[in-house]
Amino acid sequence: MARKFDATWTLIDPPPATAPAAGTEAAPSIGLECPTCGCRHFETVETRPRPGMILRRKACRHCGHRVTTRERVLSAK
Repeated sequence: MARKFDATWTLIDPPPATAPAAGTEAAPSIGLECPTCGCRHFETVETRPRPGMILRRKACRHCGHRVTTRERVLSAK
């Protein structure tokens, strides 16, 4: 049986923004980007609830590189 969460979750450690090329303006970096290939398409491989947060293991759909995200509650509804 799947759990339901009545809260808004956010990434605790967002990925670092990359520096823009010389002479160009930086676009806002929103979302997760693969550090290996730069792809923004991920699939969730594993989800582990922890006290006050959720850990998610994600894999890049392009190169297979795996990253872990930590999400915590911003506010309960």
